[in-house]
Amino acid sequence: MHKEFAEIYDIFMKYVNYDEWYKFLRMFIKNKGTVLDLGCGTGEFIWRFLRDEFSVVGVDLSEKMLEISEKKLLKRNLVHNYKLVKENIVHYDNVSKNNEIQQVDYIICNFDTVNYLKNEKEFLKFIEKCNQNLKKDGYLIFDAVTEDIFEEIFENDVFLDEEPEYTSIWRHEQLSERKHLVEIDLFIRENESDNLFRKYNEVQYKFIYEPEWIVETVQNNGFEVFDTASNPEFGESRIFFVLKKL
Repeated sequence: MHKEFAEIYDIFMKYVNYDEWYKFLRMFIKNKGTVLDLGCGTGEFIWRFLRDEFSVVGVDLSEKMLEISEKKLLKRNLVHNYKLVKENIVHYDNVSKNNEIQQVDYIICNFDTVNYLKNEKEFLKFIEKCNQNLKKDGYLIFDAVTEDIFEEIFENDVFLDEEPEYTSIWRHEQLSERKHLVEIDLFIRENESDNLFRKYNEVQYKFIYEPEWIVETVQNNGFEVFDTASNPEFGESRIFFVLKKL
């Protein structure tokens, strides 16, 4: 993510009910342990887990996102039992100081982060890394969106989002059977006293998986499907996969 987008990410996400989402995760993450948060963003789940006395490793490709996470933790006086790492989630190894894999109790990956992986091959690498980083009987929880997300958000492939802090225009284009482009023109208000805006452009790609393919893939790579779930509050097109490592 670019620096500008990271700076207003929490504004974009202000309608997300993090507390309810966290309660959903805690339905499966019951016993205290170590949580690996892949694509942790600005750390909303990190500080909640730390508050509840878990240890957390947060991984994100955006250095700015991690800086914002750090500020949130310091603001809440949460200064122990966490590590923030700048890395691609497909390549991340959770290693100890002795350079050995340090397996965790739980792995989470939220907000359809897996749909930003390039293709099914990258998803397979993601699953393999999660298997490597997770303890036996540990849980991997991630969500993915279906094709319906685009009908849910866009009308005629365009979506306009106007807030006091910014205005954004989203454009959608289907590039292939599974790959979609979302281009965002973002106008950030410089200050409240005038109408000066700073323009910024963000291009994102989403890859859509068949849910049946996800189930088959994870079952062939060391996991059992403990549960699948959906909740309209978190989006009609979003499916949660709760996997247990065999």
